[in-house]
Amino acid sequence: MSYLHDLGIVCSLGKDKLSVIDSLLNHPENEYLTAWQQAVDSEKQFICGQATVSQTELPNLSEFSSKYQSRNNQLAMLAYQQISPTLFSLTKHSTPARIAVVIGTSTSGIKEGEQAKACLNSDNQWPQDYHYHMQEMVSPAEFLAKVSGAKGPVYSISTACSSSAKAMASAQALLEADLADIVICGGVDTLSHLPNNGFNSLESIASQYCNPLSAERDGINIGEGAALFVMAKQPAEIKLCGVGETSDAHHISAPHPSGEGAQAAMQKALEHASLSPSDIDYINLHGTATIKNDEMEALAVHSLFGAKVPCSSTKRFTGHTLGAAGAIESAILWLLLSNFNKTCALPVNKSDFGIDAKLANISTVKNQTNIKLRYCLSNSFAFGGNNISVIIGKS
Repeated sequence: MSYLHDLGIVCSLGKDKLSVIDSLLNHPENEYLTAWQQAVDSEKQFICGQATVSQTELPNLSEFSSKYQSRNNQLAMLAYQQISPTLFSLTKHSTPARIAVVIGTSTSGIKEGEQAKACLNSDNQWPQDYHYHMQEMVSPAEFLAKVSGAKGPVYSISTACSSSAKAMASAQALLEADLADIVICGGVDTLSHLPNNGFNSLESIASQYCNPLSAERDGINIGEGAALFVMAKQPAEIKLCGVGETSDAHHISAPHPSGEGAQAAMQKALEHASLSPSDIDYINLHGTATIKNDEMEALAVHSLFGAKVPCSSTKRFTGHTLGAAGAIESAILWLLLSNFNKTCALPVNKSDFGIDAKLANISTVKNQTNIKLRYCLSNSFAFGGNNISVIIGKS
């Protein structure tokens, strides 16, 4: 069994555990997505989930090599600082060689690469402080290993929107294979032009705010953030119970319309956790607010759970944080199951419109408190039909 001893998080909802769950559960009427920039090829304004931390509040990385000095690593460091006391306590009886780092990301330091390319275009030379390593996918994992002193397996996973959920699955595998005693795992991604312009070219960006599960849904809002867990073999109050991974390879960007791969991932997660559908108390949907994803996911959830399990998408609050999404949404489950959830509440499925009546019937959360929570499930579905479901529960 793998236990999740602590969590560090920063996203549009807040910059630590308390601020994130307070915003999510106590102030859902607020808008946490804000205007970020204009598209390069049109007057379209991007609405994004920007991390609620000022530049002066971000950790100063000047003591590190320039190759680590990216906003992505600053967000990762902010999350790491929250878990470092717990990590220090656990590592007292371990060696650096038994501490691993697995991080999911899809943008890494692309933001700094974009800025450097702009400098090259204008000045005909690269900035002196630019290092290509900034935007390598392994950068956040190597950076966190350097900060923590971890000498065990260190690597990043980049499978688009399933990246950090797969990092959690990989961390659990390292523990089960006895290749590590402790794993720092999770994900981090940062806002940049490339993903916004790319999704805009696919006509998948929402015209304004995203509306998960609504008949009026028209696309995603991209977000940024980081979520890091301390996963270890020693028992703790919250555990990673099971994961299920599938790859249906239906299409490079569109999900399989029947939701077969998504349903199979959820089923595998249940089997891994030795649970039945009736044991799940809440599902955090992938819920991107695109036409095809929400239709597919509602069908997959209904096929397995019917309309009995409360479900919601939290992407109207955080934006779609791409490679960090799986970890951030698993972090939301961790918070819901923890003592931070004072009223045993669930996050509402926020939308400007009602639920699409044409979707398969599922139970969407409107305003529910005093819910008995023991096991929660989170879905992450990526390009190419790369699917993963994660179940987190109380010990």
